[in-house]
Amino acid sequence: MTNHKINLIVGLGNPGNKYEGTRHNIGFSFIDFFSKQTECTITESKFQSLIGSKNISEQKFILMKPQTYMNDSGEAVKEIKNFYKINPSQIIVIYDDLDLDVGQIKIKNTGSSGGHNGINSIINNIGSNEFTRIRIGIGKPKEKSMTNKYVLSKFSKDDQKIINDINDLAKEIIYSIVFKSISFAMNTFNSKIQ
Repeated sequence: MTNHKINLIVGLGNPGNKYEGTRHNIGFSFIDFFSKQTECTITESKFQSLIGSKNISEQKFILMKPQTYMNDSGEAVKEIKNFYKINPSQIIVIYDDLDLDVGQIKIKNTGSSGGHNGINSIINNIGSNEFTRIRIGIGKPKEKSMTNKYVLSKFSKDDQKIINDINDLAKEIIYSIVFKSISFAMNTFNSKIQ
């Protein structure tokens, strides 16, 4: 163990090919882009997750894709948090948001789950809501009854292009939070639609 400050970056999604590229897996795709941009490979299977780690400018980054399925994401986060004694304020979670237009970004550092099961699971398991969230808009279906089907479906071609543009900013967004400040990141990226 080094004395580097640990930053736990968690992308939420569901494991398996069936869910790849779906709206609900936007956290996975964001973290995959960040992984490529920082050359931090996510290959280790540990803490009910796929993880990778790298030291960058006196900071240790641990990238995590929980493999528990979305609704139990908190179990995996709790395991790694307890193992490394990570403070909730050092955790950044990326996930999909139905209440934001496609490609809209909302960064905040506390708050409720907003009805998101993955976030709910994390709050309940770690006993805190004091972690940073990067919410990425996926839009919402015309009818509420279609929500489950909608989040597990893939983006249209045009929407996917918007999401790829957001994912291209992954390193910039994470570095803004870690190396500058949450308020700088919020002012720079919140409500940004490509």
